[in-house]
Amino acid sequence: MLGNTYTYRLANWITDLVLIQEAGFDAVALNTGPDCWQKTSADLAYQAAAALNTPLKLYWSFDMNTFPQAGDEDAAKIAAYINEYATNPFTFKVNGLPFVSTFSGDQYSSSFGKSVCGGWDYVRSLVPTDMYFVPAFFFANNQTIAGVKDCVQGLFQWNSAWSMDDGEVSKSTDLDWATQLGANKTYMAGISPTFFSHYPTEGLNKNWVYRADNNYAKRWQQATEINAPMVQVISWNDFGESHYIGPRPSSVQLQPTNTTWVNANNHLPWARITKPYIETYKTGKPAALGSDLIVWEYRTHPANATATADPMGLPERAELLKDEIYVTAYLSAPAEVRVQVGSLEGKFQAEAGLNHFTQPFAPGFVTVGMWRDGENVGGTLMGEREIVAEPALYDFNPVVEQFFHDPAWEACKA
Repeated sequence: MLGNTYTYRLANWITDLVLIQEAGFDAVALNTGPDCWQKTSADLAYQAAAALNTPLKLYWSFDMNTFPQAGDEDAAKIAAYINEYATNPFTFKVNGLPFVSTFSGDQYSSSFGKSVCGGWDYVRSLVPTDMYFVPAFFFANNQTIAGVKDCVQGLFQWNSAWSMDDGEVSKSTDLDWATQLGANKTYMAGISPTFFSHYPTEGLNKNWVYRADNNYAKRWQQATEINAPMVQVISWNDFGESHYIGPRPSSVQLQPTNTTWVNANNHLPWARITKPYIETYKTGKPAALGSDLIVWEYRTHPANATATADPMGLPERAELLKDEIYVTAYLSAPAEVRVQVGSLEGKFQAEAGLNHFTQPFAPGFVTVGMWRDGENVGGTLMGEREIVAEPALYDFNPVVEQFFHDPAWEACKA
């Protein structure tokens, strides 16, 4: 989200692009609004890509909830963004065309003063290179996939990333959209670890959490099972909705006001564990690993806890969540993974490769370690935040931690 890069300079973009490339991604969506400083930040992203000469590519994802779309002039502004970087070597292209996406863009009865397809076809007419258009439409006003198929190359189903009801996240929406689009169109599935916002009614008025039981691992598995043509991880830095997979924000200017649930929680371990998911999605299995990585996520209070100093109520759908710690172990060789929290301890037998475990939680600090041949290797690591029975504020933004062990490093002598 460019809206959360207000303080960025070239060095910040270089750091982010290196981390994203290391995680195995092919491209980065530059989700942008109409503020001129957001365009300036995007320019810096392209400068960073060029400085790194990275294989990572960039593409526009227009937030059409913020861009005006009343008529021809507004369409020309969108086209100008696309045209500036359409032939840039660091622009993500499909079939030689610059890839373009959106968040929304079909929410009104007309787009740019025309029908939805008429409006976006007009934008396309202003792009000499043409574009590979895969928007995230939400289909308000009785619109349908069939009604827009002729003006898109595909569709991104944003809300496939989470469960939108009481059930678990499912691939049924993916299959439905892919079927409706047909074989000649590109379906892009959404993948995300969680969703939680806790904004007051006098602000953004978003106080809900989606069910997200080990959601990141589940969605990667589902996208792999259906062989989704494209996937998008939501998101690198959307701090206010908790589904960022990057580090915690380095400045309060990088997030909306009143986000009490963000500053303490680093999510970068989710990015660290992404590469084997991508490799499995692309090739059927992750690469063999010479080191060991264990990533775990947990909330800092039970789902039904009562906050003692929170002016807002319990988030909607909180009752659907389970009080569990979710562990992913990506190992070079078999090992026993132990998870200790409060009075509870879990011992899990892990094989080489990817493993997933679930541990009930209790109040206390979470400690994770690994044993081979009866010996603790790499030590044990305690999470930086404690699980408490009675929080001051509601916080459904997960803590994400990592344990790393490299046998070669351990064996080297001074």
